Amino acid sequence: MDEKNNIIGLITYHAAYNYGSVLQAYATQSTITDMGHDVTVIDYRPLEGERYYERLYWRGLGLKSSLADLTMLPVAGLRKKRMRNFERFISANIHVGQRRYQEPEELNSLADAFDVAVSGSDQIINKHSNELERVDWKYMDPYLLKWANCRKISYASSPATMTDDELRRIGPALAEFSALSARERSACGKLRQVSGKHVEHVCDPTLLLNAGEWEERIPLRKSQHVPEQYLLFYSLLRPKRAVGVFRQLRELSRRVGLPVAVLTPQAGNVPKCDELVNVLEAGPEEFLSLVKYAEGVVTDSYHGTLFSINFHKPFWVYTEGTKEHELGTRRGQILQEVQFADRIITDFSEVDCTDTSQTIDFCNADIALDIMRSRSKRYLHDALS
Repeated sequence: MDEKNNIIGLITYHAAYNYGSVLQAYATQSTITDMGHDVTVIDYRPLEGERYYERLYWRGLGLKSSLADLTMLPVAGLRKKRMRNFERFISANIHVGQRRYQEPEELNSLADAFDVAVSGSDQIINKHSNELERVDWKYMDPYLLKWANCRKISYASSPATMTDDELRRIGPALAEFSALSARERSACGKLRQVSGKHVEHVCDPTLLLNAGEWEERIPLRKSQHVPEQYLLFYSLLRPKRAVGVFRQLRELSRRVGLPVAVLTPQAGNVPKCDELVNVLEAGPEEFLSLVKYAEGVVTDSYHGTLFSINFHKPFWVYTEGTKEHELGTRRGQILQEVQFADRIITDFSEVDCTDTSQTIDFCNADIALDIMRSRSKRYLHDALS
């Protein structure tokens, strides 16, 4: 007997102007579609999320944040182009429902619309995420699938920095799920404790697709805005730290003999000089291209790390803390799983320009990723069937 092809409602951070958020939404949708199901991404965009991502200035986050935003005035045009690139990618690649929802209660109209509701991935159950930090707890309810009368499952949802008391608050809602999973091993035990249910450890959705599958689905053309050869620096650093980091990047460029393409969405006012190329306008597709064609990647980003590994790029994970502390982060956890803990650096002088994709052994990482993918896809298949 043929397996039933279900109608799936997927809710996640699909419209945040964040590379990891949009690309994980795309990868989750694609993987479930490949399993033969009909997937619709629920267009839940609360006003807080819109204010955070769509307003360039005066986002209501306090004086310090507003002053930091003002340092980006010289690159306002690039920021607006970046927003357009994100919306273009979402429109072209993510199957979003026709109606947009801003208030949690509005999703009650979808109570019987799906066979299965899927929540995740990303930090959708983290009250301290950009979308949820400053609003009432009820705005998390859609991600907890309180609106759904159908079977409920989660995929790789992350509570991130939630305290035990905060997790207990969402425990009863999680207990209503048929299947739970988390992308960090450390989160599995915490969610199991508050829900009373088994929580499967699965990989981040962006790893469900290997590099070849990403390139097959999203043809990646090299940007005309970057030189033939370059290093990519992708970071979530803020303006206060940026001045010193940009100075170090110029020194790194001179040392390795390559310009550095700088992608710093929150500190995009990059100095105009021969050593640095500002690629702030990059949307999700351009981000993938920048990783694919880079000679190497330096990043402090979780998804910057994942895509570097997936695309077999020489990479260095930069931290301003200690290497020991970094091993306890979500970046450090995945680096240990794929046996790349030695890629952590605390100073740009540790970037070795002689490293290439040939000198770095990705074999063990590929084996570990294949095991993760198989286990994660099996979880999804069984939970959706």
